[in-house]
Amino acid sequence: MMKKKILYILTFLVLLSSVNTACNSAHELMEPIPLSLSKKKLDDDYELINYYQKNGVVVINNDGKKVAEEKNFITALNKFLNIKYANILGVLPQVITNDLLYNFIDEWYGTRYRMGGTDKRGIDCSAFVQRLYLRVFNVSLFRTAAEQFSLCTSIYNKQELKEGDLVFFSIHTKRISHVGIYLMNDFFVHSATSKGVMISKLTDDYWRKYFVGAGRVSKDRLKQSGGHRPTE
Repeated sequence: MMKKKILYILTFLVLLSSVNTACNSAHELMEPIPLSLSKKKLDDDYELINYYQKNGVVVINNDGKKVAEEKNFITALNKFLNIKYANILGVLPQVITNDLLYNFIDEWYGTRYRMGGTDKRGIDCSAFVQRLYLRVFNVSLFRTAAEQFSLCTSIYNKQELKEGDLVFFSIHTKRISHVGIYLMNDFFVHSATSKGVMISKLTDDYWRKYFVGAGRVSKDRLKQSGGHRPTE
């Protein structure tokens, strides 16, 4: 308990110092530090200080260490997400280049699974894929996993999979019943019945058992179908 209190105090002092430095040179008024800041928990995957300003942003991880201090909030956030997801995917941070993709994943990560769901109250696998494709790739897909499968050109060699390709599964059925989005290094993101939006690995026994194929969205088929925008 004492260590946590010390950690909170140190975090607050770092932020206060950053704000004071920025205020000396700022030409505009900046947002004040929230009073609740020193009481924020640091036991999540990471703790992002929820305020920003033009002259300084501090991002702190779960050990209370300063990870980034940038003049631009978005730059700081992207750098931190690169580190976070590089650790999950087992790659170097510089390999993570699609900031929009990983911002979207982070925004939705942990959202619970709900059959037929399409929003933050609960979302199923195909709706998650549909939303991600529209936001990240500006591509409108059909609503169901089977329909999304029909839009793809099959990829038979897993070594040829690229970020954004779709991976399909048949779980306790002969039809396509689950879909996810390939990231890299055998990992894919999806909305699973067990934990909601999460990242899993194709080589895990469970997913390897039900994996039926992968595909890349075909522009020609997409033009023919017209796609479909997700329901808000």
